[in-house]
Amino acid sequence: MRIGRLMAALLLTASTAAAQRSWSDLSPAERERAWRNYQRFESLPPERRQNLEDRYQRFRSMPPNEQQRLRQNYDAYRELPPAARQQFHRKYERWRERQR
Repeated sequence: MRIGRLMAALLLTASTAAAQRSWSDLSPAERERAWRNYQRFESLPPERRQNLEDRYQRFRSMPPNEQQRLRQNYDAYRELPPAARQQFHRKYERWRERQR
């Protein structure tokens, strides 16, 4: 179960390229990042871990092309400069509030 959670943590935060490779194919830096993500995941409260696991299962149930689209969107987000990320978060929070 720990390796499954480790891979889930990796896939939840992985770039497109890393998400499509096996653990043995990851570079030492990618393995270290996955290990830190796993440790962070394990330190979360149980309800937050369950929420992430549920989101991961929803992701896994998507068609491969939709998974790829989400990975590409995440990669694009990670490349944004900090100010653009902050602007994105502000707009997202405003949108979320209107959805409630």
